[in-house]
Amino acid sequence: MRNPCAFFLISLICLQALQAEDGLSIYAKQCASCHGDHGQGVADECEDPLQGTRSLESLARYIERRMPEDDPELVIGDDARQVAAYIYEAFYSVDSQSASKPAAEPAFARLTNRQFRESVADLINSFYKQPQMAEGTGLRAKYFESDGMNKKARQGMERVDQKLDFDFGEGAPADGINPEQFSVAWEGSLNAPETGWYEFRMSTPNGARFYLNGDKQNGDSNSRDDSGAKRQTALIDEWVSSGTEVRTSSARIFLLGGRGYPIRLDYFKYKEPRGMVKVEWKPPHSEWELLGVPYLSPADSKRTFVVNTSFPPDDASEGYERGTGISKAWHEATTLAAIEAADEVVSRIGLLTGVKADAPDRVEKLKGFIATFAERAFRRPLDDDARQRYIDHAFAGDVTADQAIKRAVIMILKSPRFLYPELTSEKDDYTIASRLALALWDSIPDEKLRNAAKEGKLRDVAEVRRQTERMAADPRAIAKVEAFFAGWLKLDAEDELQKDPQKFPGFDAAVASDLRRSLQLFVDHVITSETSDYRELIHADYLMLNARLAHYYGVPAPDGDGFHPVKMEAGQRSGILTHPYLLSRLAHEDSTSPIHRGVFLTRNVLGGVLKPPPKAISFEDHPFTPGMSMREKVTEITRSSSCMTCHERINPLGFSLENFDATGRFRTEEDGRPIDQVADFITSSGDTVELKGPEDVANLVLQSPEARMGFIEQLLRYTLKQNPDVYGNRSVDRLEDDFTQSGDNIRKLFMEICAVGALDRIPDLKQAAN
Repeated sequence: MRNPCAFFLISLICLQALQAEDGLSIYAKQCASCHGDHGQGVADECEDPLQGTRSLESLARYIERRMPEDDPELVIGDDARQVAAYIYEAFYSVDSQSASKPAAEPAFARLTNRQFRESVADLINSFYKQPQMAEGTGLRAKYFESDGMNKKARQGMERVDQKLDFDFGEGAPADGINPEQFSVAWEGSLNAPETGWYEFRMSTPNGARFYLNGDKQNGDSNSRDDSGAKRQTALIDEWVSSGTEVRTSSARIFLLGGRGYPIRLDYFKYKEPRGMVKVEWKPPHSEWELLGVPYLSPADSKRTFVVNTSFPPDDASEGYERGTGISKAWHEATTLAAIEAADEVVSRIGLLTGVKADAPDRVEKLKGFIATFAERAFRRPLDDDARQRYIDHAFAGDVTADQAIKRAVIMILKSPRFLYPELTSEKDDYTIASRLALALWDSIPDEKLRNAAKEGKLRDVAEVRRQTERMAADPRAIAKVEAFFAGWLKLDAEDELQKDPQKFPGFDAAVASDLRRSLQLFVDHVITSETSDYRELIHADYLMLNARLAHYYGVPAPDGDGFHPVKMEAGQRSGILTHPYLLSRLAHEDSTSPIHRGVFLTRNVLGGVLKPPPKAISFEDHPFTPGMSMREKVTEITRSSSCMTCHERINPLGFSLENFDATGRFRTEEDGRPIDQVADFITSSGDTVELKGPEDVANLVLQSPEARMGFIEQLLRYTLKQNPDVYGNRSVDRLEDDFTQSGDNIRKLFMEICAVGALDRIPDLKQAAN
């Protein structure tokens, strides 16, 4: 007698085989031209591989509703289920990926421009104790009564001042000081919030010198003008008074974010009718404002060498900066930067080495310095060939010690060992140290990391995690995470944020600059908090506002100067999704743009992929009926089936934010008509979700697996400068599991990404005990 169970199993297997064969035929006919024969992607069509985490049922529903994009009716019903089964088993599912595809090879890369600058700065700084970001707020101030040439004849008062803006008028700065002649010295550190060009300007009718990022000299604190003691060069020098006219002078300087720089302002008044001095600054992408807290600290810091050479832009075609482009312009830039660094080392050789100019063993000690310099630049000990090439050769021949040092530094910084960190074949503790420093700081290992590598401790996974946690607390790591968000949230956009002054009076350059600072501070507040919660980033009901922004957005001003958290009315704000800066950036000068907002949310936040539009259409070229709302215009202009393939996702997201005007202010009407912000959004699984406003959009994001995966992938790419498949087909899934277990902690996710990158393909690792 036949076994009915066996017969059923055989029949089922045959049925699945037939379905798979039919699915393959359908795939070859309807899908392969865009997705590739094996789901690998096709250039200029759908370049991303057909891989994901949907269930088979979800994948089938998606195909039935949306594929092929140009005519979804071609694959429906049984055809959609059969082709889904084939795709799922062949290459889409996690199991099929793991079985069929090994981890990709890392892309060959040089240092990015940011990595070059950070590495050179830390390389030179490594030869003396250098705090990164100074603590405390304000600057130390000493007030003196002067006596002719002696500007500091008698100290009258000492305190900490919170900003550099003083108008003494005809009076004295403190009791007991002669109002006709006195001086003040402010000193401490400037903490740079981000990397870029900073502008400073100083206004005074008196005498003043403004110093920034210089080496303090013996003459800097000298009390007499006629002293011959050496002083550092001032960034702005207006020491010669003009009498009554207020003079304003400015200068610019390139600074690296996440670091403290020595700052000093020397000021004096001598019998002029008015005493006054003010220092303002213009950080990158911002407007002029008074220089004050929270960027000033009374703590001391030392000069940080910053490469000023201009580099050609790094390749950002993948959505993050990569060091893949090697051009003549890049070679020329790195050469000029190496010469610039060599001049810096020669000029400060005594400070860096402690070797006196007349020391009998000076040359031998300088050789030792260069050997250490090379080891730190190359991120590992020198072999005999490297010692001969970079030390013995540099000091050979009839050259002075300074010439030999300059020659050696240029050769080291132009060496492939420095410029291409993964060039060496070794995969050891020093490799781990190098990768950790690049991932967390975009720089070179510090002393603690070098020692751990030297002692062979970094093959221990637990030690790597300890080092990662230590390094993640460094301001340079925080600055790197903030730089990721700057790109993700368009904070690094070069074009000015402008609005039509007739439609939006009061929205000026100062408001635009404050909005950018507001979003920066919000992101910083979230990621540096104890929970560092991704959910707060998406769902927060408060904004960081100052008095000017509070006035423009019609809410009560916060207490005190500067920016403070201000809770908004229920349902009106939801984290980054409704921050006025982002909403303003994703809008036209005179109106909202549901398309821009919807595209941003689809690509950047929900992890969706959008193809280029089949035909670019400009609003200006389209004849709309007078009185149409923005929603009606967008609906009309995108109603064709070729547009709706993507716009059925884009439009509902943009429409749900129509309660916010082009400057991000909340509104309920558009040109006197009630706004309809309700829209139906079709999720990736084919379900329909009603969006009634920003809270619903935030909930959609937080409940979307694709949004979480997309965020993780973007942070990984930015941090490690590689694609996720380099670290295994399930790397993002494992990171997502860790992310969930950590309570969606962004800082811990960043640390785990850094550890994953550091330990990749390292043999003989000691795994942590379960």
